[in-house]
Formats: sequence, C-alpha cells, structure tokens
Amino acid sequence: MPTAGRRRQAYSTSWIVILLGGLGVLAVMAGIVVYLVRNSGQDVSATVKDTTPGAGAKSTGGTEGGPDNVVQGPASRFSPAIGELPGRYGVDVSNTFAQNISTFASSYLFKSSNEGADYARQWKILDGYNVIYQPDGLNAGVLQGRYYVSVETYLFQDVAGAKAAFAYMDQLFTKNQGSVKQQTKGLGLQSGAYQIIQGTVGASDMKQVYHRFLFRRGNVVATVMTTGGEPFMTIDRARDIAVIIDDRILGKRAATTPTPIPTPSFNNIAPTAAPPATP
Repeated sequence: MPTAGRRRQAYSTSWIVILLGGLGVLAVMAGIVVYLVRNSGQDVSATVKDTTPGAGAKSTGGTEGGPDNVVQGPASRFSPAIGELPGRYGVDVSNTFAQNISTFASSYLFKSSNEGADYARQWKILDGYNVIYQPDGLNAGVLQGRYYVSVETYLFQDVAGAKAAFAYMDQLFTKNQGSVKQQTKGLGLQSGAYQIIQGTVGASDMKQVYHRFLFRRGNVVATVMTTGGEPFMTIDRARDIAVIIDDRILGKRAATTPTPIPTPSFNNIAPTAAPPATP
C-alpha cells in the first residue's frame, strides 16, 4: 500500500510478512484441503459465511468525539488484551515489541530512518507498541473465516504532535497503491479506514484482503490492521478492535501493561526543523 518507490516496496512487504511470517506449510495445506472438501472444489466466495464471533455485523460502538486530553503511557497499556479479541488467538512474539527511536524511525512509515527520526522529533513521540495476534489455525483458520490482527499504538507528548502524526499516516494509507477508502462510523477525534485486496491466502485461490482502521484520541494515535480472506472480511472487524483501544484510553476498560515486554521511552529528542513534505 506504498505511495511510491521505496515506500511501496517496504509497505507491501510489511503487510505480506505479517501474513506469511512463521506460518507452517502443513497448516496452509490443511486449510486448503478443508476449504476444498467443504465446498466440493467449487468457488463459493459469494455465499461463504464468516463464523468468527461478531462477523457480519456493522461496527457502531465506541465514542465518536468526546475528550481530547493528554493521557499517560505507556502506549502498550492501550493495546487490546488477547482475551478481548473475538475467537481464539495467540501472540506472534517475534513480531511484538515496544518501539524505541530506532525501530520507529526505520519503520515502513518513512522513506528513510533519517526522515523517521526527524518526524519523531517534530511530533515529540514518547512511546510506541506493536503487537500481532495470530488466529487459531493460522492460514488454515483464515480459510475458515478467521483473521490476523496487527495493532500499532503511538503516544505523543501533546495533542498537536498526535494530530500531525495522524495527518501524515492518513495521507500515507490513502495514497498507497491499491488503497480504497472505506466508509465507517467515526471513532475518537479523527479516524480513517482503508482496504487493499492483494494476493491469495497461502497457496489457495481465495483472495486476501487487508483492512486498516486509524484513529486519534488526545495524544494517542492507533492503527488496527486485519488480514483475512476476502469473502469473509469488512472494515468493521478492524474498527471493532479499535473501539477496545479507545475504551482503554477513555478509562471504560482496564488498561494494563502487558508483560514481560518492556516499553522503552523516547527520551532526549531535541526539536529540529520540520522534515520535507510527504510526496
């Protein structure tokens, strides 16, 4: 979903790695067999139903508008707990980590680590956290209607920095190749929703779809990405999970810090001149 050049390669690769990283060949083939046997080898993409709890329902919960305050970190405490997700999930530990200045600056969000470091200083980022949840059955589960969940949560020193970061990410996700804006109920003070259909699930012929929901509440910016089979998925699943994050920020849900992964802080980032405008 990149905008151009290096970002296109980095961003597309990031999404593909989320789906493929660490998946076993046996799990993929088992899911394909189940899919073909249950449907007698027919293409039933128009009629197949998602069996995941809450699937098919429009996402209308959460608070649109409301408080726009500075909240205290760490960012990790706003990420949903595994028990808050629909269905059975496991944590992809190798791709779950607290952000530091180096990982943030070198992420898919930026064309270079130097550019990322400049934005980190400009936005006064304090803390970040990435977590990936794997569905029961991995790709085999995806072929049956389950999906991967990737959550990124960023905490800024003030609301102004969070607003600037949201504007940048919204532009990035909107302009990425193949991105289609989605219509949803708003969440928080600012929100956006995006879809990309790209590739297939494992070695099957089922189209793979990515949905991302981005929102800002006060000095927090969060993004939820779901990866699943195109017949099953809508933006509503990503928004449902974003509601959990927003409820934690608002204090409507308990916001506990996960363990044992620590969250380093972004200390001593001195202000610098604004970076070049995003193309």
